[in-house]
Amino acid sequence: MSWWRWPESERVTSLRRQWLDADLEAVGGVLRGLVLEVGSGHAGRRGTFRPPGQTVRRWLHLDIEAAAAPDVQADVERLPLKDSAFDVVVCLEVLEYVRLPCVALSEMRRVLRAGGTLVLSTPFMHRKDSAHDYWRFTEPGLRRLLSDAGYELLSIHAHGAALGVAVSILKYALDRQPPALRRAIGLVAWPLLLLLRRLDAKAAGQEPRLGAFSTGYLVVARA
Repeated sequence: MSWWRWPESERVTSLRRQWLDADLEAVGGVLRGLVLEVGSGHAGRRGTFRPPGQTVRRWLHLDIEAAAAPDVQADVERLPLKDSAFDVVVCLEVLEYVRLPCVALSEMRRVLRAGGTLVLSTPFMHRKDSAHDYWRFTEPGLRRLLSDAGYELLSIHAHGAALGVAVSILKYALDRQPPALRRAIGLVAWPLLLLLRRLDAKAAGQEPRLGAFSTGYLVVARA
């Protein structure tokens, strides 16, 4: 790929989702046994990540909305499931919509077996996308919530830094322009945005304060 070309397949996917999908592939080795995914159903799955088939015995979908076609329709604050039932709980881009995140995390830990794994993602510098989008969590905030709920944090990975956040916002704004205007602006904008994206990690490494920005996080923790 030429440095100035941004593939069409990536242009139509948010930068945050691209980073999240890549991280999920990287931690895919922890996804095994009986898995509960909170906030998802069989309909309308976003991104390119798909549950692995070889290591997972069963992947159960839980969502509060019937339209998502979940296996279990329920609220994450009141899971109608047995204690210590799952090897892994996956919760992607859900906690920001939950009225009481601390209760939700405690419920997810309750249904995890001892030593089980939580895979959690949350946005940070991201648009409000519904009337029920309540929260944004910093890295220290996530660490505190997980510790209070009884988890052992194994890893936390930020998605992008200052330049990545800027690219994410500008890309979103450009994507929502009328087609003719988007094409005209894109002749200049796409190469510039791609260059900024490529410089993001290097700039954050040279200036730590730039690394304090993030579009969000992926967390892996042990119950």
